[in-house]
Amino acid sequence: MRPLEVADANAWFAYLSMPETLLHTSWNLRCVEDLLTAMKQYQSVEPDSNLRFAIEACHGGSLIGTIGFHSISQVNRTAEVAFDLHPKHWGRGIARTCCEAVVDWGFSNLGFVRIQATALESNLRSVRVLEKSGFHLEGKVRNFRMVRGVPRDFWLFSRIQGIDHVVRGPI
Repeated sequence: MRPLEVADANAWFAYLSMPETLLHTSWNLRCVEDLLTAMKQYQSVEPDSNLRFAIEACHGGSLIGTIGFHSISQVNRTAEVAFDLHPKHWGRGIARTCCEAVVDWGFSNLGFVRIQATALESNLRSVRVLEKSGFHLEGKVRNFRMVRGVPRDFWLFSRIQGIDHVVRGPI
């Protein structure tokens, strides 16, 4: 993982626009400029600003995914983790490894006491990543977010600092 850069926008937009990726995300992007607008938030130095990192294939490689925190509350010491990955890299344990690393970093370096995650009902791969990363299902949140103009249900997961732990197994 490394800091997300403006130069990553085209590669990021390319896989976020793929039908198999779009089906399981709530992104609503019409063009790469929409993504560039969102990326400006990641460059803010405000305490509650969103944080996003690039996932690259190998050191110095091209962008294959992103991961980070949004809905950060310094007052409540909470955040929501979110990630995405190019479909050709699905099923290799990359999302799980990155999720565990970022969540552990959020607890130890950013002082979060709760990190939550949501996944569309249809996104069984993300649900599995979250389960393998030590998140616990809290339930279904109905009509939680608009997904391209349609209210959709999401699964809500959480990890609590000092209570939950990651059960590591084969990747």
